[in-house]
Amino acid sequence: MNNTKPAKINYDFIDSLRFISMFGIVMEHSSFFFGAKFKYFDEKIVQIFSLQFFKFGTIIFFLLAGFLIGDKFNTYSTKEYLKRRLQNTVKPWLFWVVVLFVLNYIDIAVRNIKSGDPTFMGKSIANILGDFGDIVFNTSYWFIPNFLICIAILLLFRKYLYNIFFGGFLLILSLSYSINLYLDIFPTSHTTALFGFIFYLWLGVQINRHYEKFKIIIQNTCISILIALTFITFMLSSWESYYLLAKLPNDPFNTLRISNIIYSLVCFALLYKLGDKISLNKFKPSIFTFGIYLVHQILVFRLMPLIFRPLHISFENKSAYYFLSIQLLTFAVVYTSSILLVYMINKVPSMRWIVGR
Repeated sequence: MNNTKPAKINYDFIDSLRFISMFGIVMEHSSFFFGAKFKYFDEKIVQIFSLQFFKFGTIIFFLLAGFLIGDKFNTYSTKEYLKRRLQNTVKPWLFWVVVLFVLNYIDIAVRNIKSGDPTFMGKSIANILGDFGDIVFNTSYWFIPNFLICIAILLLFRKYLYNIFFGGFLLILSLSYSINLYLDIFPTSHTTALFGFIFYLWLGVQINRHYEKFKIIIQNTCISILIALTFITFMLSSWESYYLLAKLPNDPFNTLRISNIIYSLVCFALLYKLGDKISLNKFKPSIFTFGIYLVHQILVFRLMPLIFRPLHISFENKSAYYFLSIQLLTFAVVYTSSILLVYMINKVPSMRWIVGR
């Protein structure tokens, strides 16, 4: 049984931390550094630092989701919990996946009509399903099916939820993806790492169960130590990416790098330590975070090209500093637009379900 009373848990802070993590996720998805190759050391450092700084977002999201699941598993039956997830998570997710899918095909049709080609260039059912699968597994929308698989496994082994050996097995699964970055035995992409994130969901459940102990440990830890550890792990994560860029360049910025896992956990501790100093309660982050996740990728893929084309923005033979400036521009446009779009949707009660409310 959970010995922690729910009233003691700082859910407002969890909302703030999720919002901060989403800030980092949108920044990462606004980057065009992935796959770019730079010759000079300073440009490689700009590339690595810009991608690594906010790389804690995904793992922290799983931790916080697990933290909240710790309460829900004690409140709802498996059937009730899955029903709530379907209503509040899957339905809005599927809506926006379909929106992006349709917009992609409208873009194809418009370009082909302009060029005089057949509207969809003989797209077969297999091609169409493949395009839909690419959206589900190779964009930010990968998170929800992966998240649901993680939840399903925890529910399946619910009676072992607080078993340390079960947690150890899940940790081994996660670290196998870290090791595979160097061996390349199976696909390395974190978007297809179906079992790579279950441990962090499980770890969040344990933090919930032992919340008072966790809180005391963080309170008794000097903030200067946490800041120093954050800096050290950031540099180690950056070094690992630098090494992978040179030696095994297939996926040098993978979220499940061992160094990035440690960096993410330290960032979680630091952000928790900062507590009220980073509280965003007045902004009501809980009504924005999931909506921003749902809409931002569409804005990156479909809005930004409309801005880039008339400005003749391209990346061929450009420096890392140019890439960074475009990343910051993209983030400013996408993040601001995402907040405004979610805000307007929330103003229409009948439409709130599409942002999970």
